[in-house]
Amino acid sequence: MAIKTFAVTTYEVGMGYKNSANWSGVNILIQGHVVCNSADGYRFIVYGLHPSSPIPGPVYIEANKVGAIFIPFVELHNYIDLVRNEKPIYVYLNSSSPNWNSLRTSAEPVGEQEGI
Repeated sequence: MAIKTFAVTTYEVGMGYKNSANWSGVNILIQGHVVCNSADGYRFIVYGLHPSSPIPGPVYIEANKVGAIFIPFVELHNYIDLVRNEKPIYVYLNSSSPNWNSLRTSAEPVGEQEGI
């Protein structure tokens, strides 16, 4: 079992229409993605998939330093909002339980108002 937690140092957002890729033997159609990068070369990718795309299960490939989750494209804005408006942001990756792969904030004070 491999577990990796890292602080997101940079991120990238990409948008397209039915860009094809293969993950874990499943051909997917990507409309957008968010890539969260660490200082030591790890990546967490959130793929927003076209409505006609199959949705594979999440993965963490330790040897490649990459984890991914696959969600409907209409939910991708939630992840973009998180990386744009929160700091610090952390990624949790787990090879034994990839369903736990996630993007998180740290503890924040109650009632904090962003941007004020």
